[in-house]
Parts: sequence; structure tokens; C-alpha cells
Amino acid sequence: MSNNPRRVALSVINDVLNNDAYANIALNEKIKSEHLTELDKKLVTQLVYGTISKKITLDWYTKPYVKKTKKWVKNLLAMTVYQIIYMDRIPTSAAVDEAVKIAKKQGDQRLSGFVNGVLRNFTRAELRSFDEISDSTEKLGIQYSMPAELTQKFVTQFGFEKTRQIFKSLEEPSRASLRVNTTLTDVETEFNKLSQEFDVEKSELSSTGIVAKTGHFADLLDFNDGLITIQDESSQLVAVALDAQPNDKILDACAAPGGKTVHIAEYLSEQGHIEALDLYDHKLRLIQQNAVRLHQAEKISLTKLDARQSFEKFGAERFDKILVDAPCSGLGLIRRKPDIKYRKETTDFVNLQKVQLEILENTCKTLVSSGTIVYSTCTIFDEENFQVIEKFLAKHPEFEQVPLTHEKADIIKNGCIMLTPDAYHTDGFFIVKLCKK
Repeated sequence: MSNNPRRVALSVINDVLNNDAYANIALNEKIKSEHLTELDKKLVTQLVYGTISKKITLDWYTKPYVKKTKKWVKNLLAMTVYQIIYMDRIPTSAAVDEAVKIAKKQGDQRLSGFVNGVLRNFTRAELRSFDEISDSTEKLGIQYSMPAELTQKFVTQFGFEKTRQIFKSLEEPSRASLRVNTTLTDVETEFNKLSQEFDVEKSELSSTGIVAKTGHFADLLDFNDGLITIQDESSQLVAVALDAQPNDKILDACAAPGGKTVHIAEYLSEQGHIEALDLYDHKLRLIQQNAVRLHQAEKISLTKLDARQSFEKFGAERFDKILVDAPCSGLGLIRRKPDIKYRKETTDFVNLQKVQLEILENTCKTLVSSGTIVYSTCTIFDEENFQVIEKFLAKHPEFEQVPLTHEKADIIKNGCIMLTPDAYHTDGFFIVKLCKK
């Protein structure tokens, strides 16, 4: 009975919302351990991501009928209301009956009656309208299921209308984004090959990028052979900004999972080399796997190290170029990872900025004179981007910013690449280039 898809989905939702588990990891582990059909796996995935991404909205819909109850019951109600409102193919009666059965299965007759009562009341009444909410910022947060503090943060930085555009774009599903390994093939060849099977188009942002609305590209022979890899268009712009030359010695300070590391390696000759750092063994293994699959392993060395100890490990003037793809809130990734918005540490900008500056502070000492640093994040908030660079440059007059350019002028802000998720339907991303005078 445990492999009932709704029960499986609820256990993942509970794990993510009540125990701070990561949705993608919890879901993959659960799907592996349960005996589910392919159809049921799809249902579980849709219920998990749908309920998590819309949790604040779903709770608001049932609020008039729920005074106080256990967290798992709230999650069960949210998951059921998600099916009723957003999943046309599931009959309301089936969704309600399954919820009542799950509540019974948890061994509490009283709670199953409560769940039944709430859902019956909800389905009989007319759906609440967001117009009930008088405060426009609160309304925006509830309509697009964004925590109040985060909604306020967006509105403060981007203004109300731009925030609404960003939130609206986050509701649309992610696209699949591929990068062509041009050391083994060319974009035209891969594009023609892929377009026979998938609805693909060339990236507007990356000259080596191809995007598709849907498709399982990791199953393709060309993926296994390293001709293509999965990498967001925004992330593909990092190696271009670094502008690696064939013989460069490069430090990739926070390298996992290795997408950018391997991309940079493709610009190097056999004399060039990348020193890739990460704190965790399993993440170093990911870099290694990517490097081997894309035929770049011989140009990359892996070191288990906190980037804040780079200077102690490598000494002064060791690298021509440095990439600091800094640990950040990840708030540019909400479309693909909706659970990010509920994490406490996500909005701890003070601590995040401190770590980001410490990494820059330490790694910059290993750079040769006239060398360059590229600093990038997958977030769109100034505290982790423009403010970090301002503070770094104020303390280091020996560095200056090198303005970046792109044919899409709207992604350039103050000489940096700044992509919000609504502009080209990519991840939110930031890139800046610095040069040691």
C-alpha cells in the first residue's frame, strides 16, 4: 500500500516543508525506493513540485476552513486542493476520497473526518478571489506563492511591476537548456540532429546553446558521448566572460558540479590547466564525471579545499585567471527549485555576503598581475552581487572592473551581466569581470 502515488508524494512534501529536505534529492530517493509505474512517477513529481511551488496560495484557499491542525494535515489539504484547482484530469471526488483514505491510514479517525469536512466545505464554496486582499504587495505574494519577506525584498529592489513580471515568469515551466561541446562537434550539426526528434531552437544568449520546451536529453547518445551537456543558457555566459586563453592556468574556486569548469577547459590547449576546488567528495566526483564525459579530464585537477584557503594552498601569483562562482542564496533558480524560497538561510544576506567577500579576498592573492577574476552567482539580489563587488573594489584599489558586453544590451547593467528570470526565461544570474592592474 505504501506505493500509492499520493502517499509517496505527501511523504516527500512533508520531508521538504517540515524537515528542510531538498525537493529534488528527497523526490529522487523516494521514487527509487518505491515500486511505482512510470505514470505514477510522473504524478508524484507533479504533486510534489506543484504543491511546494504553490503552498502559500493553497493554504490561503483553505484558511477559512482550518483553525489549527498538524503540519502534515495542512500539507495533505494543500496537495489535494492543488489537484482540484490545477489538475483538470483528476476528478474532484477522487482527490477528496484519496485524501480521506490517507488521513485514515495515518491512524486517526478524527483527523480523517476533519480532512473530509474541510475539503467538502472547500469544494462547495466558490473559489476565493485574490481581490479580497487589500494590500497590493501581500496580494502579489499570496497570488504567486512567495513568502511575505521575500516578496517585499523583490518589490524594494525591482519595483512592483517588474516583480510581478518576474513572479509570473516563475510560474511557467523551465525549458531544457543544452550546450554543445564545440571541441567535438559544432552547433549546426547538433541542432539539425536534435530538431529531427525535438522542438528545439538556438539560444538567444549563448552561441553554443540550444533550448527546448521539453525532452529527456540525458538519455541521448550524444549526451553520453559528451557532444552535448545540460547547462542553463545564463551559466554558459560565464566561460565566455572569463575569456580563457589556450595556455592559461586557471583557478575554479567553487567548481561543483563542474558545468562551468568543463566549459572553460574546452578553451584550453594541452598546456592550459584548471585547478577545481570543492569542499565535498561527492561534489568533486560530479566534476570528475562531467570532465570525463566531455573529454576534458586531463586539463582539470580536483582539490578538496575551502576556497577561503586558496592562498595558503597555492601561494601568490599562481593563476592567470580565477572563477569565483560564489555560494549564494540561489534565488535565481526558483523556477527549477521552488523549495529555495522557504529556506531560512536563503535570506541570510549578511552571512552570505561575508562568505562571498572572504572567498574573493583570499583567492585574489593567488592571481598574477594583469590577471582577471570573474565573479558570478545564480541570484539577482544586490547584496550578493553589486554590493559585494563595490566592497571588494573599495578595499582593493589594485583591481578594476572590466565592463562586459553582449549583443542583448538589456542584460547589461553597470557593465555586469544581470539576468532576471522573466527576460529570456533562464535562471536569474549575475556575472562581473575584474582585472588586477
